[in-house]
Amino acid sequence: MLRRKLNQLFVKIFVWFWCMLLLVVAVVIALPTLDSRVMRQLDPRSVSILNSIAHNIARSAERYPNIPLQVLITPKEAQTKNFYLVRMNGDIISSSKASKAIRRFILQSEESPQPKVKQYKNWLMTGPIPIKLRGEPFQLYAAQQLPAEHNIWLINVLDRPFLLLFITMFVSMPLCASLAWHISKPLQKLQRTAAEITDGNLDAVVPATQRQDEIGELARSLRTMMFSIREHISLQHRLLSDISHELRSPLTRLKMSVALSKRHYGETKEILRIDTESQRLEEMISALLNLSKTQLNATNKESFNLDSLLQPICDDAIFEAEQLDKSFSHQSIPDLNIKGFPALFGSAIENVIRNALRYANQQVHLAIRSDTDKITFVITDDGPGVPEDEIEQIFKPFYRVSQARDRESGGAGLGLAITENAIRQHHGKIVASNRETHGLQITISIPIS
Repeated sequence: MLRRKLNQLFVKIFVWFWCMLLLVVAVVIALPTLDSRVMRQLDPRSVSILNSIAHNIARSAERYPNIPLQVLITPKEAQTKNFYLVRMNGDIISSSKASKAIRRFILQSEESPQPKVKQYKNWLMTGPIPIKLRGEPFQLYAAQQLPAEHNIWLINVLDRPFLLLFITMFVSMPLCASLAWHISKPLQKLQRTAAEITDGNLDAVVPATQRQDEIGELARSLRTMMFSIREHISLQHRLLSDISHELRSPLTRLKMSVALSKRHYGETKEILRIDTESQRLEEMISALLNLSKTQLNATNKESFNLDSLLQPICDDAIFEAEQLDKSFSHQSIPDLNIKGFPALFGSAIENVIRNALRYANQQVHLAIRSDTDKITFVITDDGPGVPEDEIEQIFKPFYRVSQARDRESGGAGLGLAITENAIRQHHGKIVASNRETHGLQITISIPIS
């Protein structure tokens, strides 16, 4: 249980945040201590070296009592190293003039019980070391010239806070990137899988993961959900097959009984009524099964040519319109390739055109508009239209308009429901509206992908 809690995404982000914060604080605190321009205690090794130099100077002063002290403390490398003797009254003895920096260092360190060190520009100053020369007490200081590039990078960083901030951000960037990758990489895989499922690919494989955090739990839940969906779909397929068989068998027997009754008793009013209702029942069952199959059978999208799909449908519509003493016209069909379900989409357009031909007085027209990101189909007729308070209901299954459009035809109210389902599976939109003069207008728009 404890291990599982520690693997939670919240804990990982929380710990990472505080580790990064502690790292930044540690860097900010540690860097100033590395600044050689800040006076600090001289390390034991350097103190030992200065004591050795002081001892050698004292021995030389005893051996050569007539040589001036400024000569005795002048090293061979005088250009890069200088020594200074300070009397108790503050007088400075040296082979060269003491700079303001060394004077300031002497004043700051003269009361210190331990030798100090400080850098000023490219000079490193150390001292004091107590020394007795020819019976007189002195304080020994040393100044050594450093290479021009000595600690220049650290000094530049410390003198430029924004540069220090940039370096801190640059150093933390790989750590931030690793955390972002650790979180976003599996989420991107899950997002791609979810997009495939949205497109209708129910065979999409949810990537397996050994993670024990919330992302791993999400992936495992999604896998379980996919298995459950596939199982339910399989059960619905079997159910549809059983319903189809069980409904059609008694319906077939009913139609055979009607035919036998016609042979024995003739076409009576009651028998004709039973025959009509049985035909309507057969149409309703076929439409219902068609609706269910369109909801279940669309799995993998494919690319299809719009002109090749719709031109035969329009040719059939022109022929059927002529048989009904009506006319059907359409605009030029764009030569576009669309990704989707061609049979489903063709059936949707055909349903709307046939519905318009059924209720039109004389004319039905198909207009097509192609934009950069979508294509729009507008089917208009000059029929009676639909009452405004019912126009939003016509895409619901089994809904039949109270006036003539479905009542007189005896329709089951499933044609537009099938069409709406097909357009929705193409991530499109279908809208019905009455024309300003008379008639109904169906507008279908789908994205081009």
